[in-house]
Amino acid sequence: MDIYNYSPVPKDVNIDRYYESTILPLLQPGKEGDLCNWLKSIGLLATEVKCPNADCNNVNLTWCKARVVDKYNWSCPLCKKKLPIRYKSFLADFKCDLPSVIKGIYSWCKNVCVDDICDNNKLKLNVGKRIYGQCATVAEWYMQNHPEQSNLGGVDSVVLVDIFPDGNMTLVPHNNNFSKRILCIADTTFIPARVWAKILDPTHHNKENNNPVIEAVFAHVLPGSTLVTSQQLYNDLCMIKGMSDVVSVEALMKLDPPENQQSLVNLETIWSATVAVCTQVQEMTTTQGQQLLRELQWRQIYGSDALFNVLAHIVDYFNNQAVA
Repeated sequence: MDIYNYSPVPKDVNIDRYYESTILPLLQPGKEGDLCNWLKSIGLLATEVKCPNADCNNVNLTWCKARVVDKYNWSCPLCKKKLPIRYKSFLADFKCDLPSVIKGIYSWCKNVCVDDICDNNKLKLNVGKRIYGQCATVAEWYMQNHPEQSNLGGVDSVVLVDIFPDGNMTLVPHNNNFSKRILCIADTTFIPARVWAKILDPTHHNKENNNPVIEAVFAHVLPGSTLVTSQQLYNDLCMIKGMSDVVSVEALMKLDPPENQQSLVNLETIWSATVAVCTQVQEMTTTQGQQLLRELQWRQIYGSDALFNVLAHIVDYFNNQAVA
């Protein structure tokens, strides 16, 4: 089994400054050895690989320089078998040089359009999409395996509950072509608000004894929360026990000065990132849309230090897949 020596990327530093001062210099030509050592130190490359040849009795492979894109190979001192430096690593999936992979991961963290990074670099579009797709897969996997991160609200917390596109998430009128209705729950204790969202079954209105909105609130909103919800959900949610209060958006609007929509403006600000994602989801399959919603959730929680967190979560993800 490969042995990983995982040393977390330093905390409490500016992510952009760290990237420019520490990581970017490693991506320059001639620094391949330093880059590989750094990738080993954070767990993205194996620190130890055994020879797969049974006759070599699990002897450790060693690094050697090679005329390959990564400049190094693993080499067996006995049978001389060569393996790529990315052997059994998350990075083995990408057919481009290592600097391009790291730049792609960083661009995903910054939410840069994949077309833009491929237009300005030698990275091929299909490889760029693969890098972005794997980062999204890691984010989705992490959120699914840490359900505690989907617990929202609690005592003295205000939690918004609404459905896109029918509720009060945006002041911009929408067309009637939005086929997917998305339940969105936001914990306003945090900035940005932490959001859990799910595409609703289009037939859920016909299920008399199985209200998915109530089920989701029970599953993800902690007791003692104050719920703020659109009028269409108010009648159902006001019956939920254990909440501090349930308030409709319409009730809040009555407190606004005449000719003032401050409550709606505030809601639009809180929901802005969620609305943008929900709009994108309309053009996706349900599976793709659910993954994007989990990515949104990940970004709302870990986005301020996205690079540090995604590198750590990639290591967790790959080690979990290797064990499985």
